[in-house]
Amino acid sequence: MIERYQYREIEKIWNDQNKFDTWKLVEQKYLETLEENNISPSGIAKVIEKTEVLKDEVYEREKITNHDLASFVDILQSKVGDNSNWIHYGLTSSDVVDTANSLLIKQSLSITIDLLDELLIQIEAKAKQEMHTPVIGRTHGVFAETTFLGNIFGNWHQEIKRNKERLEDCVKTISIGKLSGPVGNHTVVDENIEETTLKKLGLEAEIFASQIVARDRYAEIITSLAILASSFERIATNIRGYQRSEVSELSEPFKDGQKGSSAMPHKKNPIASERITGLARVVRGYALSSMENIVLWHERDISNSSVERIILPDTFNLICFITKDLISIFNGLHINYKAIEKNLSDAADKLSSQKILSVLVKNDIDRDEAYRSVQDLTFENFSTKEIVTKLSEKFKIDSNLILDFIEKETSLSNDEESFNNKFK
Repeated sequence: MIERYQYREIEKIWNDQNKFDTWKLVEQKYLETLEENNISPSGIAKVIEKTEVLKDEVYEREKITNHDLASFVDILQSKVGDNSNWIHYGLTSSDVVDTANSLLIKQSLSITIDLLDELLIQIEAKAKQEMHTPVIGRTHGVFAETTFLGNIFGNWHQEIKRNKERLEDCVKTISIGKLSGPVGNHTVVDENIEETTLKKLGLEAEIFASQIVARDRYAEIITSLAILASSFERIATNIRGYQRSEVSELSEPFKDGQKGSSAMPHKKNPIASERITGLARVVRGYALSSMENIVLWHERDISNSSVERIILPDTFNLICFITKDLISIFNGLHINYKAIEKNLSDAADKLSSQKILSVLVKNDIDRDEAYRSVQDLTFENFSTKEIVTKLSEKFKIDSNLILDFIEKETSLSNDEESFNNKFK
C-alpha cells in the first residue's frame, strides 16, 4: 500500500518483519506440542522464542532459494543450532503461511471492528441529535416527501451495523489453521498434534484440508469488506450530493488553513467523501480477485499467493483508512439548517400530491383520473391552495376536506423513546 493510504495499525500487522515473526510463533507453538508429546527433544521451542529472524536476512537467503518460507526456515535453523532439524518437522510451507495469515487477518478484523464501533457511536449521536429535524426526502434525486434528518442518519447507522455483524461472523470463518502437512493427510504428524497447536493460537483445524486453508474463507472476508466499502460509498456519495451548491444541506468539515482549490478561493470541496468513493472502487476490485483465488488446481497451486500479498494488506489498509475518514466527517459534519428550511419551502407545493390523491380516492374518485388531475396541476406549478381549489371544483368535493386531510397527515413527529430504542 502506498504510504498516503496506509493505516499505521494495519501496516504494523502486515509488514514483512511482523509476518516473519508470526511464522516463527507458529513454528514455536508447533515445537512446544511436539516436545509435550515426547516426539522431539525438549528445549527447542524456548530457543525459537528467543531467536530473532530479520527480514533482510530472509530477503538475502531468498536470492538463493527463490522461496521465502524455505529461506525463513533456513535462517531459523542456522540460529537455533542444536536439534534445529526438528523445526518444520512434518510441515509444508502453507501450514505455516496459512496459519499465520489467519492470525494476521483476525488481528486486522479486530482493528476494523473497533473502528466501526467508533463510527457507529458518531452516527448514532448525530441521528439522535437530529431526530426532530425535518428535511426534504428525495427519490431519484427529486423532491419526494418530508422525512427527518435523524431517520436518514439512522438508516446509515443500521447499514454499518449490519456490516459490522458480517465482519464479526468473518472472525469465526477465519479462526482456522492447518498443520496437516503436504496435501493435508497428516503423513508425519497426527491430528492431535495439529489440534493442540492450533488451540494455543486460538484457531481450529481445517476439516478435510487440502494443502491449504480453503480460499473461500478469504473471499468471504474480502467481499464482506467490499460490501462495507460500498456502504461507505453510499454515505459518501449522499454527503457529496448534500454539499452541492444548489443543495447545501450538509457539508464536510473544513479545517483552518485548508484550501479547496488552487485557483478558486471560494471552494469547499467534499474531498474526503470523494476519496472514500474512489478507494471503495479499489476494494471492490480486490473482491473479484479474492473470488478468483478460490479456483486452484487439485490440492493447491500458488496462483493465489501473489494476489494475496497485495489484496490482504491493501484491503485492510484501505478499509481502516476510509473508516477513519468517515469518522472525521461525522465528527465535524456541518448541517445548514437555513438551506434545509429553504429547500423544504421550495418543495412545499409538491409535498402534498400523495395526500391530495389519497383524499380523492377516499371520496370514490377513480384513481387514475385523480392521479392525472393532480399530476397535471403540479406540473404547471400551481400552489397547493390553487390545486385544491381546482380539484374541489372539478370533483365537487369540499376544499376544506382536502386541506384538513393535508394538514393532519403533514404533522410528522418522531417519538423519542421509540426512536432511541431502534439503536439498541
